[in-house]
Amino acid sequence: MPSQQMDNAMTIFETFSPRAHAAILTGLAGGAVAQAMCVWGGTLARFLPPATLMMLGGSGGAACAGMICAGVIGRPGWLGTLVAVLLWPLVTALGAILGALPFGLIDQHTHRGMLSSLLSAAEEAAPLGLLAVADGIVTSPAVAGIWIVSALAVHAAVKQQRAVTT
Repeated sequence: MPSQQMDNAMTIFETFSPRAHAAILTGLAGGAVAQAMCVWGGTLARFLPPATLMMLGGSGGAACAGMICAGVIGRPGWLGTLVAVLLWPLVTALGAILGALPFGLIDQHTHRGMLSSLLSAAEEAAPLGLLAVADGIVTSPAVAGIWIVSALAVHAAVKQQRAVTT
């Protein structure tokens, strides 16, 4: 019976489009990196929000970045792998910006209008998200290792899913 349940789960997961597949897996990878930043983070780890909020922000931002950048993830051949490796830092940066944006909105104490609050939140939170992720990856070997392994795993899984659906 457990084997049939696993087969059903794989069938459901394989019905997602490559874009949704990339978004889901990138979101999981972002959550893993956010958790690693909280546990083994770099020099700025003590300034990070609580782990639950970090995982929510990291997962959500990474999932959005994975949805936006799905076209470069999981392409076949060595050229596809090279493109994914070269562009993964940009996907990470976009995920960090999008993941930090809600923290900036929550922290706003101004009532100048929604657009003004959104712009000032992006102005304040985006650099902090980038700084936190860069600090974690550069100063913590554990975070860097999880980031690299998760990037390669996402690429390989999406690549395999693309091969099945084409």
